[in-house]
Amino acid sequence: MRLALIGPSAPLRGGIAQYHDRLATALAASGHTVQRLSFRRMYPRLLFPGRTQYEPAASAPGAGTASPLGAAASNLLLPAEALLDSLGPRSWAAVARQAASADAAIVEWWHPFFAPALAVIATLLRRRGVPAIFICHNLEPHEPVPAGARLAALALGRAAGFVAQSGADAARLRAAYPGRPVQVVLPPAEAPPPCAHRGDAHACARALGLPTAARRVLFFGYVREYKGLPTLLAALPAVANDVQLVVAGEIYHHDASYYRALAAAAGVADRVVLLDRFLAATEVACCFAVSDLVVLPYWEASQSAVVPLAMACGRGVVATAVGGLPDLVRPGETGLLVPPRDVSALAAAIVRALDQAPRLGRGAKDAARALDWHAAAMTIADLAATAICGASAPC
Repeated sequence: MRLALIGPSAPLRGGIAQYHDRLATALAASGHTVQRLSFRRMYPRLLFPGRTQYEPAASAPGAGTASPLGAAASNLLLPAEALLDSLGPRSWAAVARQAASADAAIVEWWHPFFAPALAVIATLLRRRGVPAIFICHNLEPHEPVPAGARLAALALGRAAGFVAQSGADAARLRAAYPGRPVQVVLPPAEAPPPCAHRGDAHACARALGLPTAARRVLFFGYVREYKGLPTLLAALPAVANDVQLVVAGEIYHHDASYYRALAAAAGVADRVVLLDRFLAATEVACCFAVSDLVVLPYWEASQSAVVPLAMACGRGVVATAVGGLPDLVRPGETGLLVPPRDVSALAAAIVRALDQAPRLGRGAKDAARALDWHAAAMTIADLAATAICGASAPC
C-alpha cells in the first residue's frame, strides 16, 4: 500500500514524533510505500510550555540532528516533508494535495489544538477517496482546553477508523463512532540506543551527575501536572533512606523550585535529583541503567510509552491503575498497580517492588518481546486496508 503518515517527525522532539518515525520505519520494512508529512510549525511559541520543540541538536525544521530511525531506515524512507503549519490553512490544503496519491493516510492525534488542521485535511482526503486512520494517543488533553471536546469531535468525526492505545479508549471510540473500525495497538517496547558507558550503572551515574546511592527509583519523561509527581514525593519518606529518586525530564507548568519545595517539605530534599531538561537519546539508556525501578504515579492517563520503554530496559514498573496503564503492567509479573493519589499505597508498592526488583525486571523484559513494532505496523496496515475497502468497492 501507499501510505501517507501525517504527524510530527524528527527533528521535532517528543514521544509522538518518535512513535511517528518508528512506525514509518516499520511500515516501510513491511513493504509499504511510506510518505511522511510533518510540521513546519507545530505550536506557536506562546502556547508551547517547554524550552524548545526540537531535538537538542536541531533548532528548526530541516536542521541536522541524529535520526532516531537508524541507518537501515535511511534506505527505506524518503525524508519527511515539513509542510504542515498548525495555524496556516493553506498548508492544510497542501498536505492534503501531497497525500492525495496515497491509498490511505495515517494521522497522529493527541491534542484538540490540531483539530481544525486535521479535520480539514481528513475531509479533503475523503473527497479524493483517501481514508484517514487516526492513531489516538490521547482522546482528551491532559489539561483543560476551551471547547476541547467539540474540537476533538470535529477532527475524530472525519476519521475512517481508529487505532486506540488502550482497551478503555477503544471502547469509548466504538461507542462514539459505531460502525467504524477500531483496533487496539499497545505502545511497542524498544530499548533506547546504547549509551557510551554500555549500561555500567556507576559510569552512567557519574555521567548524569548523580550523587552516590544504594538504590534508585526513576520518574521519567516530561514533568506535567497530571503525572502526579507530588504524590511520589509525599510517598518517598516511607521508603528506605538509601533509596534515591531521579526525576529525569523537562518540567512543564511549574519550575524546579516548586518540586524542590515539595521535597523539602516532605524531608527528602537530599534524596531527590531533578534532571530538568529534555534527555538526549544517548542519555536515556543511562537513566534506566542507574535505576532499580520505574514509577508512574499518574493521576490520570490515556497510555504511556514510558512503561514499554522501562520494560524493554528490563525494569519493573510501579504505576497507578488509570487509563491504559493496567493494559501494560501485570501485577506481580512486570510491576505493581496502585490507586491514584494514594500516598500510602504508592509507598508500600515501591518498597515491595524494590525487594522484588530483579524478578520484576526479568518479567518486564520477557513481556516486552511481545510488544514489537512489526506486529504494530501489521495491525495498523490491516486497519488501513479495511478502511480502503470501506471507501471504495468491496474488496
